[in-house]
Amino acid sequence: MATPISEKELGLLIHRMNLDSSSDADDRKSGQSSYSSNGNGWIQVENHQIMVTSPDEGKKPATICAVSPLTLLINGIPLNGATEVTEDDIITWDIKYPPLFEIKVSRDRMEAVLILYSREKYTWELQDVPASDRAFIKAAPNKELVIDVVKFNHIINTLEKLGIRKHLDTAAIMAELEHPTHQPIVVARGKASTPGIDARLELFFPEQVETIFHEIGGVIDYRSHRRIPSVHEGDVIAVKHALVDGIPGYDVYGDMLPPTPAQDIIVVAKDSTEMNDKGEIIALAPGRPRLTGKKVHQFDISNAFIVEGDVDLSTGNIVFSGDVIIHGHVTDHMIIESLGNVYVHGNVYNSTITATGSILVKGNVISGQLYSGYFGVMFNRMYMVSKQLKQEMERLEIAAQLLNNEIRARKQTVRYGQVIMLLLESKFKIIPELARELLQVFASIQQVQTEQNEQLLLLLQQIIQSAQVADVFCEQTLARMRLLLEQLHSNVASMQETQVSIEMAQCQGAIIKSNGDIVVTKAGVIQSELYSAGSIAFLDEHSVCRGSQLEAMDRIVAQNVGSGSNAHCILKALTHIYVNQMHNGCIMIDSYKLNIWEKVEKQLFTMEYMLAQQKIPQQSTLTSP
Repeated sequence: MATPISEKELGLLIHRMNLDSSSDADDRKSGQSSYSSNGNGWIQVENHQIMVTSPDEGKKPATICAVSPLTLLINGIPLNGATEVTEDDIITWDIKYPPLFEIKVSRDRMEAVLILYSREKYTWELQDVPASDRAFIKAAPNKELVIDVVKFNHIINTLEKLGIRKHLDTAAIMAELEHPTHQPIVVARGKASTPGIDARLELFFPEQVETIFHEIGGVIDYRSHRRIPSVHEGDVIAVKHALVDGIPGYDVYGDMLPPTPAQDIIVVAKDSTEMNDKGEIIALAPGRPRLTGKKVHQFDISNAFIVEGDVDLSTGNIVFSGDVIIHGHVTDHMIIESLGNVYVHGNVYNSTITATGSILVKGNVISGQLYSGYFGVMFNRMYMVSKQLKQEMERLEIAAQLLNNEIRARKQTVRYGQVIMLLLESKFKIIPELARELLQVFASIQQVQTEQNEQLLLLLQQIIQSAQVADVFCEQTLARMRLLLEQLHSNVASMQETQVSIEMAQCQGAIIKSNGDIVVTKAGVIQSELYSAGSIAFLDEHSVCRGSQLEAMDRIVAQNVGSGSNAHCILKALTHIYVNQMHNGCIMIDSYKLNIWEKVEKQLFTMEYMLAQQKIPQQSTLTSP
């Protein structure tokens, strides 16, 4: 029984039988007559047909190559590059039709655009190629034969397949179809989320006290406090504006875009203040309003502790939870510790002043130490001693636990208080010493003690008396003492004010450290060390800086630096340094250093200036032009 011939076999048979019409044969002859192949194979495209002639024996076959978007198939296999062919090969072709339109979605998925490349799809035909042994086959659209037209529903269906179904601009699609621009047209648009608004504080008082000293007709009014922020009972000192939640958005796919969450702030109304339902912080007593803390914003009203004369042995050291105002001098070896601001109308002699707020000295600071803001906390004795004592108490608890475990392992018993007493007498002798020091600090506090501090005082007194330790202390007592110390330490740390400064007329042999600016109002600085987390400024044009080290995290503005007698100075800042006059010393901007050996005037040192000096020979020396 006969087997049907396959389509492929039939095509090969027809090709081999040379069943060309007479006109085609004539055309081939005419084409061959105009092309000399020298016996090699050749290819010709005419009337949309590809014709191949095999080479004579021993000669080279013709080479065929397709030009995009045309794809040639040789015996059913897609052609990749140039290929040799003969009459025995079956050559077919195909077109990868370019898209009539395209939908592109932006990277943030907020816009979808339509690009209409062509409204119509045409039939493509082979272009004529003269006879050659190497033929590049091309195809071109026949714009008289339209096989498809882009319609509105085609674009809508494509958008739906992409998942873009909502918020479509159908009018823009219709307009592009009717009057093609072939430019990207936005056809779907998402809606960005509206970010939330962070909670914020609105203050009705200045955070930073500028000064309290006034001169009227050349006479100093020491009683004038008009420049200290003050409020009356019932005044609204601040408002906490609540956060506002954001509004979700959506992308072109309809997926929700959550808003950036708003950040809340924690506000605590402490002594003599309260916060109502409207977020208003109200003063319950007259005094200076204060804002302290960074993560937790705390409001209170500070009452000033006033010393009408000098701070000396008759007054003793001053530790006060608020502002301290000294109308006289601070004499040798005295200590003032304030959880607020300190104002000194006279001089400071060889004494230490720490303040969690600002420090203002009308006169001179001689061999003294001033610490404000963060440094006022870190150098506060109550802060330092309570922190160290708390750490030692933690070590004591661990040691007592280990010792108890060893005793139980021996199947013996002992009172917990006895263990504590033995440890204090042997390994932890520093604890009673620290307790005595903290008791001394408490003894000088000029304020009423809180209930927690009263409890801590009692425990401190008991722990320095070894006879009471064995009877009084148990695990709970030790844990309670450690907790009270931690609360005391945290309370002092939280009193740091954010906007602080140190202001003084002049200083000599002093150490000055401020978490904000340092301002020198008159004569200047001699053989001192100044550090500012903000800026350092000398206000008087005649003020001097000699034999001193100045460092600022922002800028330094100085008048007369160094001298002909080689009072070497070091000035370091992050942004810039300006000197009205400088004789000798060292300038540092960030990590760049420049030595000054001869007088310069009205010079601004910036990062750019320092970099430029490095390119000049002997860049480490600057002299006046």
